[in-house]
Amino acid sequence: MKNTARFRGAKALTVGMSILLASACASGSAGSDNEAGAGAGGGGGGECAEGDGPITVGHLNYYTGPFSDVGPFFEAAVDLAVENINENPPLDRELEVIHDDIGTVGEAQVARNFLQREDVDILLDPAHEYSSYREFARDYVAENDQPLMPSLHGGSIPADIGGTAEEPIFRGQAMDTAQAIAGVLQAREAGAETVAVVATQIAGSQLQKDAAVAAAEEIGLEVVQVIDVQPEQPNYRSTISTIASADPDALLLFSQAEDGGTMVKQAAEAGLSLTIIGSTEWLQEAFAQAATQSALDQHEAVWIAGLGTTDSPAWDAWQEMWESSDATEFADASNSYAYGYYDLLNVTALAIEAAGSVCASDWVEAMPEVTEGGTEVHTYEEGIQALRDGEDIDYNGVSGEYEYTDTGVVGSLFGVYEWAGDSLEQVTTVDESEVLELDTTVSQ
Repeated sequence: MKNTARFRGAKALTVGMSILLASACASGSAGSDNEAGAGAGGGGGGECAEGDGPITVGHLNYYTGPFSDVGPFFEAAVDLAVENINENPPLDRELEVIHDDIGTVGEAQVARNFLQREDVDILLDPAHEYSSYREFARDYVAENDQPLMPSLHGGSIPADIGGTAEEPIFRGQAMDTAQAIAGVLQAREAGAETVAVVATQIAGSQLQKDAAVAAAEEIGLEVVQVIDVQPEQPNYRSTISTIASADPDALLLFSQAEDGGTMVKQAAEAGLSLTIIGSTEWLQEAFAQAATQSALDQHEAVWIAGLGTTDSPAWDAWQEMWESSDATEFADASNSYAYGYYDLLNVTALAIEAAGSVCASDWVEAMPEVTEGGTEVHTYEEGIQALRDGEDIDYNGVSGEYEYTDTGVVGSLFGVYEWAGDSLEQVTTVDESEVLELDTTVSQ
């Protein structure tokens, strides 16, 4: 099996912006004139239906900027899942991954480069900045019936976008808003009656902030302070002072790992002992390193509201795969980003096999079909064999049942974690039904 994964850093992107914009306009015009093309109709046609080479994947990843700590980890998680899939690939076509940095040049420019220069079949991880190139992406899909757009970070894209041949976005985990609401429910379970909410000025964190404020008010918690902060600041002491004056029972803090750790540490240095609930970015070791164990110990509690797992054949298979790989240097098997990529890429590949092509119009029909209503499977290996035996399948993965709404939103289990030394422990679960009910209510 060949390993053709590549990485291109920001410095290698030397195409001028004027060339990209001109090319984008040309592509957009073609798409606009082809509204009845393959992407807009049923049944794939053209190159996406007839290809026989590798299935190319353009991975929108972070190696610089606020999320730079996760880049090597996400690369390793993707490569491990793809290596497993390529042992028996869909349509007998191996997946070939190109990892590229969006932290410096931005998601839109790298996404356009993947499509216009690399002609990728799959654009992995549209996320926070999708709105900045949404029109271009829709026009490109209308003309080419590609790319497929599975996204582990698609929870930052509004829930009414996706799941269609015109916009083939399918998320790998629950919406960012749902994860924030899980944090609100944990605050209530801890006995909080008042909460403060802090968020960095990044799209996903802002979505979480708005959802948390609305959910807290919906369940009767008093929101005593809402604060927006710039990311990547060395000093958040004025923010800490404002929080101290508000004196909340719990602090909900939505940020990337290092910023969250810095705020936790500086709150402890200010003499505070708080119940703090953070976002899934804090599952990264960069958070614990920035926070320091002494600060974590000083606070009443520092929890991370995110996604959970249960004991299952899927978990057993995943844990064995992860722990026998070199990727363990980045995270434990229980890290939701690690198994999130595994589940999402498994389902993406199984749906390609079921669809019989890498055309978006075929794939969007197959994604829900391989996740409900057939023989229950817990691994890619089980799923690909069942499909080739002529069976319908129902993929239930590490993150539980994997069922999609008509806009490509997937349900998830929810858990609460804390750092204990160098290890991450799941301390409790959160009622999934209440999270989803609240998310629906506050999103209306």
